[in-house]
Amino acid sequence: MKKIFCLALVGLAVLAWPLASLAVEGGGISVFPADHKAYPGTRSWFVYEVEPGTTITDKVQVINNNSRTMNIRVAVLDGAVTNDGGYTLVGNNDENKDIGTWSSLSKTLLVMPPYTKQFIDLEVKVPENADVGSHPGGVVIWEDQATKPDSQKKSAGQLSVMTRVAARLYLTVPGDIIRKLDITNVRHTIENGVLYFRMTLHNAGNVQLLPAADITLKGIFGKIGEQPGSHLGMLLRGSTIESRVPWQKKAPKIGRFVANFRIHYGEKDFKDEYVKDEYQDIRYVFWLLPSWLTIAWWVGIIFLLFLMRKFWLWVIVRQRMNTKTAKHTIRKGETLTIIANIHAVDAKKIAKFNLLKWPYDLQAGDVLLIPAGQMTKEEKAYQKAHPELQTRHLDLLSASKQGILMGQLQNLFRRPGAPARHPGPTGRRPSSDSGSPGPRFRLGGRNDGDKAGLEPVIIEAGDTVKTVAEFAGVTPQTIIALNKLKWPYKLRAGQELFIPVADISGSKNSNISKSKSATAQKSSGTSRLAAKKTVKRRPPKRSK
Repeated sequence: MKKIFCLALVGLAVLAWPLASLAVEGGGISVFPADHKAYPGTRSWFVYEVEPGTTITDKVQVINNNSRTMNIRVAVLDGAVTNDGGYTLVGNNDENKDIGTWSSLSKTLLVMPPYTKQFIDLEVKVPENADVGSHPGGVVIWEDQATKPDSQKKSAGQLSVMTRVAARLYLTVPGDIIRKLDITNVRHTIENGVLYFRMTLHNAGNVQLLPAADITLKGIFGKIGEQPGSHLGMLLRGSTIESRVPWQKKAPKIGRFVANFRIHYGEKDFKDEYVKDEYQDIRYVFWLLPSWLTIAWWVGIIFLLFLMRKFWLWVIVRQRMNTKTAKHTIRKGETLTIIANIHAVDAKKIAKFNLLKWPYDLQAGDVLLIPAGQMTKEEKAYQKAHPELQTRHLDLLSASKQGILMGQLQNLFRRPGAPARHPGPTGRRPSSDSGSPGPRFRLGGRNDGDKAGLEPVIIEAGDTVKTVAEFAGVTPQTIIALNKLKWPYKLRAGQELFIPVADISGSKNSNISKSKSATAQKSSGTSRLAAKKTVKRRPPKRSK
């Protein structure tokens, strides 16, 4: 089995109580290994490799660099680690359990004049049953507070700082190397916009470990990034730490993520390269969700938009409630242009008031409201006193309160049970008893809502884009482009399409039956497609 050797060269460590701190050059106090016959030369640390039952003798050099006499306390304490893996020493002799209990000093209190140094003997007796592996500690010195001059003491209520300085002591008992790292309780936190990974590490081996992690972070769309060589802290034999590693890149915001850790804790050489790499792979799956503050902010925004929508609907409904309207029940074959001509109202205004969208899907039996200006105060009062005379605006108001979308409100005016398709001949104008005032219908008659240079035609059952194009004397692509038709270009009986006027009147290639049919339809008030591939319809007689 491989024997333990000295794992690392350890420099002078100066520790604040209980954290590490550097000694002040030219001032303060310092401690070093002294030149000894068993260990000649200049040393900055105490490093030993001995068998169990061995007794080590050495010397410690203490230096006072202050301009006043100081009483210096000296002790040998066990090594320890902080919660996040930093190296330190235990608080006092009572906490020693390892090398601190094996060690003794010839003096523990030194009275040192200014700018002097003293030597004391150090003895380390390694027990016969000492565990194989590393035993870290340190020779620590500090000024005795009880003998400190009154001028240097703090008054009541003031913070007193005690500085302790130490030289590292590192003893290794040869034997079989056991490297074992237990990793538990992997978790994450978000602090000040930074993603941190936390885990609990326990050194269950017999040597000191300096684990490092290679991290790969993945999201639902693949790899987000990599972060190699993240140090997790120092673990002495038998120690447990809570390691915290920050994700150096930008923290993700929301979603499911997978963090893959490869944690290395093998032996390294003087080049800081692994002689024998030992590692563990950890897979951690977690979710990132917005904070309660962010959720509350978005809920507030959504609620505000909801209130704005309600207010907007209320304004629209009130505007409609204050508009004088006439009801128009749609008959078979009527189009929006025909209805606009009947009531002398812009077709676009009728479409907007009834929430219609192109291509203005009108069905026989549907009811349209034709706007006719704003009501006066007297008319409002009369309507309020006679609710039976009110139009179906109240249904619109009720629908808006129930949250019905604006695109669905037009269904309120559809006659219950009205069929979705109406095959058969179309193009009829309203009869004189329809109750709809306004000018009589004429094919091709245009108002401000018509398209300039275009003629509306009514589709009959069996018509296609191709037959409409043949009737108009243009290509099917022209009809599709003019009417913004979408695949598969299905036409419905009663549907209104626009065709070029010039192409109907001036096309030389149109056959006689088409021309006669178009002329007859214009004069009689009907709008039909007279030419079919399979059936030729007889054009109506010219009206006198």
